[in-house]
Order: sequence, then C-alpha cells, then structure tokens
Amino acid sequence: MLRLVNINYIDVKKYEYYVGRPIYCDGLLLLQDKVKLNENYIKQLILKGINYIYVVDEISEGIEINEIIPNEKFIEAKQIIKDQFNTIKKGKNIGLNMTIINNTVSELLDILTSNRDISYNVNQLRIVDDYLYEHSLNVTVSCIYIGILLKYDKIKLQKLALGALLHDIGKTFIDSRILNKPSKLTADERKEIEKHPELGYRYINDNYGEEISSISKQIILQHHEKWNGTGYPNQLSGEAIYILARICSIADVFDALTTDRVYRKAMTVYAASEYIYSLGYNEFDFEIVKLFLSRVVKFKEGSIVKLSDGSKAIVYSQNKCMLDRPVVKLLVDKKGRFVSHKNIFLDLMEEKTLFIEKQLENIALN
Repeated sequence: MLRLVNINYIDVKKYEYYVGRPIYCDGLLLLQDKVKLNENYIKQLILKGINYIYVVDEISEGIEINEIIPNEKFIEAKQIIKDQFNTIKKGKNIGLNMTIINNTVSELLDILTSNRDISYNVNQLRIVDDYLYEHSLNVTVSCIYIGILLKYDKIKLQKLALGALLHDIGKTFIDSRILNKPSKLTADERKEIEKHPELGYRYINDNYGEEISSISKQIILQHHEKWNGTGYPNQLSGEAIYILARICSIADVFDALTTDRVYRKAMTVYAASEYIYSLGYNEFDFEIVKLFLSRVVKFKEGSIVKLSDGSKAIVYSQNKCMLDRPVVKLLVDKKGRFVSHKNIFLDLMEEKTLFIEKQLENIALN
C-alpha cells in the first residue's frame, strides 16, 4: 500500500504522507518507514539529492509495487559499487576487489533468474551525487533481464553482467567537473568523455586480464558503438559490434534517459521507451530493442496519469500482456470531480477508446 513520488511535489500542508520504505543515503538510514513526513524532513532529503521516495497516503491504498530487485539489496549493491569505484579514484594501485564484485553479480543473477516471469519495473530511487554507481547497477540489472529474455545460460549471463557493471569504469579517470558540467560540453570536453570506453578497457585488461573474460572486456570497450557506425571509439556497425555490447548500449541509453541529470530532467519510462524505439536500426539492434521494451512496465504502480478523456487516475496494477494499458483507479473524473472514494477501477485493456495521455507528478497538475 504505497507509491513512488517526486519529493518536490509533496505538499505536507495539504495532505498527510508517511514514509513507505526506509530511506538511505551513503548506506546510512535517514528515515524509517511509517514516519510522518514534515517540511523539515522534505528539505533535508532534497539537500541530500534524493528526488523520489516511497510514501503511504490516502490514494495509495491497495497498491503493491513489485520491484525487480528488492530495495534493501539495491542499496547494498550500490554501496559496494561505490566503494569499489572509489578505490580507483583514490589511486590505481589500490584496485578493485574482484571477489566482492563477482559475488555481487552472482547475487543479482540469483534474484533475477529466480523469477523469470516478472515484468521489468525501472528503478527510480536515485540520489543525484550517486549517478555513476546507480547507473552502473541499473544497466547491469537491465542487461541481465535482457539476457534472460534471450534465454542465455548462467555462465553467459555472468559475463554479460560483469561487463555491464564495469562498462563505465573508465569514467573514474575523467575529470568530474566535465562529467557533471551543467552546461553544453565543448568539443574538447566531449572528446575527453569519449575516451572512457578505451580507458576502462585498458585499465581492466592491464590489471585484471586473467580475472575478467574477453567477452566482458568487449562490453566495456564497445558499449558506445552504434548500429549505423556513428558511435565510438571504433565506429563499428551492425553485427561487427559484439552482441553483449549491443545489449549494454540499449540498457545504458535507457537508464540515462530515465535519470535526472545536472543538465536535463529525466524522461518518463514511457517517453524513453518511445524515444529508443524511434531510433530503430539507426543506433541499436532493433530486435533486442523490441524484445526489451515489450517487457518494460511503462507506468509504474502508484503513478498518477492523465487519461485521454481528461480524467486523472492512479495506476493500480499491470496487465502483463499489455504493459502500456494497466488497470487504473479513477481519482478525478472528466468533469473535474474528486471520485477516489468511490473506488472506480478501469481496465484499459477493456476500455478500448481510453488511453493514458501522459504521466503527472501529482494530481494537481494537468
């Protein structure tokens, strides 16, 4: 009985909100679940770069969110990635602990392969300053999920996941002022960032050549190559790009689009899905794109949406065979009347003439 909300749109003066799931930052517990939110808590969370939290409120009754990775495991895995990446920033000689990294990958694989029927629910619990670590983890999870859809065995999934987890390791050698620059990059800055696949590949190959398979290393090197040959560093095209790198390319862009960055706001999952689909064969292996997007939940349970007749609703549950037409609970009818207390449910698979026009941050928006 909870939903995910953008913290910037929580109005504690008008409504009562309670923390739905524990809130962590840097591995430390900030707020336990069931705590009533107030203006001071909201201000402190915003200062820590936390944009989304789970809440319990009057319109979340009956809603259950099925995460692809349990929240506690996600936080634990992210902290491990952060600690490992930071050892490189402190000095190349310290290095990665591959035992810890491989164990983390194995745990993620065990969770995901234990439930192969689950739809892909995008993680939106982000902390601004943790982008590199959360991105690396989200891309890994997406890659494993795609690999499962492609019916890869566990050995191949392990190699895919390890390459995905380390795909941006080269960014630890790039000046953070360039990586986090809020304005448009200069040509020289763009060239600097585009060095990261080769920097990452060389670092891993030179230091862990025997511990990491050539398959995983190719993911690091090729994840920015594009189907049409306009990518980098080697302008490979089509099937000359290793298939696991093609998978990582899709996951990489998808996660980047659905994340707030210093220079732009995140797209909704639905908008990001449409954008990637529209690129077709230009940038990606389109067969993998179609397979992945067919299993991505476009409107998460608890999302506020505007329907095509002007009414507003909250997403209540998913239709697994059509993930862009969920079951919704009506909150405001097309005449603008609040009707959430009437428990009116609409199955958009049955309501053929009704569709979701857009996702809203809160019920007051149009």
